[in-house]
Amino acid sequence: MVNFAEIELGKKVPLKGTHYRGHLGTWVRTFYPHLGDRQETRLVNGTQQDVYVYACHDPEVAAGLTKAIEEFFAHPHPSFALRQAGAFASKKEKVSV
Repeated sequence: MVNFAEIELGKKVPLKGTHYRGHLGTWVRTFYPHLGDRQETRLVNGTQQDVYVYACHDPEVAAGLTKAIEEFFAHPHPSFALRQAGAFASKKEKVSV
């Protein structure tokens, strides 16, 4: 996600702050889940982690990612919107009884 934002769209995605890297991926997964659900294990900052992989070569996916990234950077407080959408709730909290 960060590579797409930086290379394809010329956005600078900071390591910390309001519009930082971790929240960008969460934004796309939360508000645009239809863009992809494939995960792979990759080495990220020295740690093996599951990451989402998007088909950026598909024009529909690329357009959706572009829209999602533009919305993310246009939002004054993306972490607030993510919190309201329940993106940071634990799996236990997300399960409705």
